Amino acid sequence: KTDLVVGAAFLVQLWRRLRLAFDRMGTEYDILLCGVTGFAGKLAAEHLLVKSYPIKWACCARNEAKAAAAVKTIADRVGATALPPIEVACLISDEAKLRAVVKKTKVVLTCAGPFEKYSQTLVKVCAEEGVHYADITGESDFFRKMIAEHDATAQKTGAKIVIHCGNDAIPWDLTVFEMSKLARSKGAELAEAWTYGEFGATAAASGGTLTTAIYQLGKRRGGAKPDFDPLLKRPDGSKSESLTKITNPKQDVYCDEFAQYGGPWIMGPVMANCVRRSNALLGYSASLTYADVMLRGHPTWAQWAGAKANEALVGAAVMAPRVFARFLPAPGEGPSREDMDAGYLKLHGRGRMVERDGKETPLKSTYHFPLDTGYLMTAQMLVEAGMVLLEKAKAGPGGVLTPAAALGSDIVARLDKELDAKFELSEA
Repeated sequence: KTDLVVGAAFLVQLWRRLRLAFDRMGTEYDILLCGVTGFAGKLAAEHLLVKSYPIKWACCARNEAKAAAAVKTIADRVGATALPPIEVACLISDEAKLRAVVKKTKVVLTCAGPFEKYSQTLVKVCAEEGVHYADITGESDFFRKMIAEHDATAQKTGAKIVIHCGNDAIPWDLTVFEMSKLARSKGAELAEAWTYGEFGATAAASGGTLTTAIYQLGKRRGGAKPDFDPLLKRPDGSKSESLTKITNPKQDVYCDEFAQYGGPWIMGPVMANCVRRSNALLGYSASLTYADVMLRGHPTWAQWAGAKANEALVGAAVMAPRVFARFLPAPGEGPSREDMDAGYLKLHGRGRMVERDGKETPLKSTYHFPLDTGYLMTAQMLVEAGMVLLEKAKAGPGGVLTPAAALGSDIVARLDKELDAKFELSEA
């Protein structure tokens, strides 16, 4: 009798997925890009225009004229002649219209933040309609909320809702994923992982990022707490037994190997939370220890003072946004192209795997991105994540997932091929 019940449930879920698959066969678009008038959204549109993949894609925006003008400006600059259509829908005020647009595509990509403000309805609709979704958010609270509210639905429809598909947190998440993959191939388990981020000196924040930071830091928190952190939720709804102890440093420490100081940074907890979710889903270890450190480099006094002054300004904008936000970049503004071209990320990974007989082996990795990852390559990573979702549409289960859980080594291989992002891993 139990087997019959399980079999019947499987057939019902299979029928739902087949029905959605047939519905998707008639879609107009392969990819729908939201947030094209923002700084990162423009860079994502640029990447799609430059790559000119053999797909059908469109933009979704509230203001058709503004979006069309933004896309045309980009197209003229890169010499593209085929422009994507513009679908009109508001991400927060008209669910029915947004649903009608989402049903036209196979994959939704969005750069519109703050995501807790602009993407909740979009995720809901994608989960319900069986449409894959990816974003570039760095908002852990948003991730938790989407798991709690839409993970079960996305599993039923097969929709992969993939959070953190940019600099936050593909390089970090996939570094730990690949370490665990290597450990398993050796019959071992990844016990510890550390990441050390080395950024180009030209790294800077866009207006959209600062707006999101001000929104997150300034919002009121409270309400009933769940029985356990939604990041630990397994597909069956239970709490995962694969837990992660986060040991990010609380203050700067001297890193002997790199001959410089390193310490906490604003995105460190986000990277850690993404790794925590991946471990909960993929089972790297029952007791994984993870830490992330931002390497400080060797800044001049002027660079140090400038960074501290900017931190103070952002803090003031959180406390009194009407007074101080005007002095920060506005949404749609960001680093110059020159600065982004001069940027880079070199993410150093260090790990320790343990075999069944207790033998320990250190691991060493480097993930190198040749340009700015804060915005330029974040937008490119998002598009390439969308391409993996498109090409591997039926592979793996649905749910609210991390890049590691949804994309795995496929995204590492694709970023190498399309973006020249090189990942190296070895036993130290």
